[in-house]
Amino acid sequence: MPVHLETHEIRVFKTVYEENGFNRAAEKLFVTQSAVSQTVANLEHKLDTLLFQRKPLQLTEAGIRLLHYAQTVLSEEDTVLSDLSNIKNGVLSTLHLAMNSTVNHLFGASLVDKFCTAHPLTRIKISVLPSRQIITAVSSELWELGLGPFQQTMPDRFRTIPLFEETRHLVVRKDKIKPGASAEDVLHDNPLIVSQLDDPDLRPTLDKLRDSFGTIWEVNDLELRLALVNQGLGMTYLDDKILAEQPELGIIDHLSFSTIPLTFGIYYRRDKRLSKGGHQFIRICEAFSF
Repeated sequence: MPVHLETHEIRVFKTVYEENGFNRAAEKLFVTQSAVSQTVANLEHKLDTLLFQRKPLQLTEAGIRLLHYAQTVLSEEDTVLSDLSNIKNGVLSTLHLAMNSTVNHLFGASLVDKFCTAHPLTRIKISVLPSRQIITAVSSELWELGLGPFQQTMPDRFRTIPLFEETRHLVVRKDKIKPGASAEDVLHDNPLIVSQLDDPDLRPTLDKLRDSFGTIWEVNDLELRLALVNQGLGMTYLDDKILAEQPELGIIDHLSFSTIPLTFGIYYRRDKRLSKGGHQFIRICEAFSF
């Protein structure tokens, strides 16, 4: 029958060695001296070898080998217990989050501040990406959580948590909308600046929409897009809350694609078990005033 060493046995054995006696070991372990003696005797019987020479107390060769093992095992036990406690309290957990530029611009700093205040020991890894890249990254498990606008139809593999509604508008600097000019004229005279160019082969329904614009630029940094549009170099889509910060910009009306209603929220794969950090961030978002 295989011999198994119990953690309790090797802890008592190691304590006897460290305290240099059965009585002091018993005091250290808050048990009786007879309990310590019996545990060591049972361990020696199980191993069929003497671990301690008595009078004076000293380790045998077998005892020295077992001591090395005990030091390794009990040190690892301490590490595991510490790690488990840290995970419970969010210390070793890591938040892997990808958010889109709108969320980052409006709420990113406040969300991270609230998260870090509530969970200061949780590690964070956050990237700001175009919305469609976030969906792809979460789908392929490069990122745990996505925070941004939902697609009109989200993939079935995602679990979604809606957080707030927004409307996205096609905008340009107001002085670019000339009196008497049609919306179509504005489209052809000004490049559309977007965060990401969609692949027509993947989204053929966008072909007609693309044909409505003269030129399309890809600029994935929101601040740079805003600067370019404010300088009159092109037009872009902006959400209500960001548009309210841009008094020089106006909405290009009377087009079927002038406005786009959006739902913003968190999403992650249904088949993925969320980390402690992921659960913590979702709770922060659910209580946040967007």
